[in-house]
Amino acid sequence: MSTIGKAIRAARMASGFTQAELADWIGITDGNQISRWERDVVTPNPDNVGELKRVLGVRLDSPSGGAVSC
Repeated sequence: MSTIGKAIRAARMASGFTQAELADWIGITDGNQISRWERDVVTPNPDNVGELKRVLGVRLDSPSGGAVSC
């Protein structure tokens, strides 16, 4: 089963963004936050999930549900 972190990383890599670039695009000042999401240390809040979906052009299901798709 894929995790939201793996989906974020795969979508980011496919889009050609660095973690810092993605952070800038979604309005996060701490570029390390992207790394924490990708490693499933923390789950992005709903607002951040919306921005990730918009910028990366992927569908990320509810973080609490654990299901993701790219």
